[in-house]
Amino acid sequence: MFRYRLIDADGDRDLLLEMHCRINYESETPWARRVSYERYREKWLSTPQPESFLSDLANSMRDKRTMTEILEDDGVLVGYLWVTFNDVEGYDITIASIMDMAVAPDYQRRGIGLKMMRHIEETARERGATLLRSDTGTENTASQKLHEKAGFKPYRIHYEKVLS
Repeated sequence: MFRYRLIDADGDRDLLLEMHCRINYESETPWARRVSYERYREKWLSTPQPESFLSDLANSMRDKRTMTEILEDDGVLVGYLWVTFNDVEGYDITIASIMDMAVAPDYQRRGIGLKMMRHIEETARERGATLLRSDTGTENTASQKLHEKAGFKPYRIHYEKVLS
């Protein structure tokens, strides 16, 4: 039976780092993914980025609206999500931003991502959001298809040029 539980930033540390690293890799540009996931992971874990990610996650949890949840199936990890909220002063707009959302490989392609998106949307609306934003990599077609199914539309394009 599927159920959401709150993230325990300390107790779920290893799980969060693994899932976040995988999300990063899947959404990276081709030049960054020219190495295997194992080499990418090893390099990423050797940098200050994992601690920065965990710190950002923990700091965002001070806002009661922030969503930090793990989806489990009888105690087995199915996925996790992290959504932050930002009030845009002077515009009466609250943006809910999906910082991370991942489904474990064994549970992918079963509609769980779409169910998680709907859960995020419903909860974000209940917590006062007027916009829901998310991003993904240009070659992460599975994520792009999920966003389209969930009703997202592109609103910005970012460009990158490799200089070396």
